[in-house]
Amino acid sequence: MAYLRSIPVLPRGEIGIASAVLMTAVAGYIDAFLYLRHQVFGFAQTGNVVFLAVGVVKGDEWAKFAWPLLAYLAGLVVAQVLRTLAPSLPSRALGAVLVFQLLVFVVLACLPVGAPAALFVIPLSFVGGLRLELFRTAGGISFVSIATTGNLMRFVSAVADLVRGRSSAQARAALATAVVVVAFLVGALCGAAIAQSVGPALWGAVILEAVSIVVFIAQTRASHQTAA
Repeated sequence: MAYLRSIPVLPRGEIGIASAVLMTAVAGYIDAFLYLRHQVFGFAQTGNVVFLAVGVVKGDEWAKFAWPLLAYLAGLVVAQVLRTLAPSLPSRALGAVLVFQLLVFVVLACLPVGAPAALFVIPLSFVGGLRLELFRTAGGISFVSIATTGNLMRFVSAVADLVRGRSSAQARAALATAVVVVAFLVGALCGAAIAQSVGPALWGAVILEAVSIVVFIAQTRASHQTAA
């Protein structure tokens, strides 16, 4: 019981810091994998916009960068529909979304290494849109679940707040944001290393996502018991 009381109660529609760290690591892993294998991004769409523009100007192939952008937008639209139906998604709904994403990763991991790039990039970009919109807060902090630029900004802002206020809450926010930033880097390092040495490299993302779901379920149950 003492252990349960030590676990913070998660607000409705929010995940814990541990889940955020794992989700961000998955994002780094997947984009490193996609870039090395197919020279395109699935989650970090800023890179695809730049590649698209360069391709148009140089007269090179640009359509392969347009499809992930469209799939990403479709994911955002679906997420907005879910937000409209339930502005504050219950933990069960968030868990269902995580399981759906895991199933997508499993299916893609089973594809042969030489499968067309679109079979990997389009579904992963759709998942990226879902993740960005539906998973934005964790443990009382806001974060970006699919990239690192916004999290770097949040880290600097959190450190500045800590210097000005020096409260324990601000220290926790700065530390949590720093861990999220590092998680993306670690995920990208793992994704790059495994993509260069292992054929079915997406199984690494499957494992990380599965662990993320287990952590989410455990923390959600513990949080509910604490609240009770």
